Amino acid sequence: MTLIFMFPGQSSRYPEMLDRIVGAWPSATEVVARAEETLGRDLRARYLDGACFESNRDVQVGVFLTSHLHLMALEAAGVRATASLGLSLGEYNHLVHIGALDFEAALRLVDARGRVYDEGPMGMMACIQPANEDELSPLLEQVRHRGHVSIANYNSPTQQVIAGELEAVEALMTLCEDELYVQPVVIEKRIPMHTEVFRPVADAFRPHLERAPWRQPMKPYLSNVTAELLSAPRPEQFVDCLSRHVHSPVRWRESIDLLTQRHPDAIFLEVGPRGVLFNLLQKRWHANRKYKSDSLDDLASHLGSLGGELGAVP
Repeated sequence: MTLIFMFPGQSSRYPEMLDRIVGAWPSATEVVARAEETLGRDLRARYLDGACFESNRDVQVGVFLTSHLHLMALEAAGVRATASLGLSLGEYNHLVHIGALDFEAALRLVDARGRVYDEGPMGMMACIQPANEDELSPLLEQVRHRGHVSIANYNSPTQQVIAGELEAVEALMTLCEDELYVQPVVIEKRIPMHTEVFRPVADAFRPHLERAPWRQPMKPYLSNVTAELLSAPRPEQFVDCLSRHVHSPVRWRESIDLLTQRHPDAIFLEVGPRGVLFNLLQKRWHANRKYKSDSLDDLASHLGSLGGELGAVP
């Protein structure tokens, strides 16, 4: 069997996420201290108050750090994966897992990414479910005159995320209610990620990517932009994919389809806060076994049970 780690995006945040993993895995305090030294600020104090989520910079750093702690806790319990992938922000955890960046370098990139996102154009993102892209296409055409809006995430056969300028997104949400009988859920109130609206942000972020200390990864790289596996990517390929990533759709559905085609017996484990990616993997799409590291049960015992069950997976 093949174990595959899935790292979530920033919408998986919740106020207690950092304290929960620190409480479950005592060695997490050492990793948090390294993160605080790298960024020069008190992260534990920031995340004691949910108000820190008002800044996209703090959201991205918080979710990235929490997911990294889940990864370290799992590996300490003997749970190791053959491959991984990450949705949006989670791609940076994926880069650390495959060895393309060390933790500190990825953390600095995430911090810079969050900062330029906060400085970027305003807009909105909303989740549409159940709906497929064919159902959304004619509705998108109907609201083009209201501003830019497009599908930002192709998450599953029945879940898409739309994003763009505020008026256009709100108009499309209304159409989805009236025509598709679905209730859209706003997931980002200010940041229109993965759309053309955010192209200037990609330009601002690119120099940070070009300065990053890229390494040859030990495992394949799976980009959100291409939904293709690269076994030996060059630094310029990382820079290109991650720059485009800022203003291009997330092709999560295709990425999962690719991995299940290559590894029909794959076991998927979501590594990070909540269980958004876990919930996306419905049996009607792929019936592979799935787990999440952040369960409603006591996290420490949950990690221990995963170590016992999956520790022998190569």
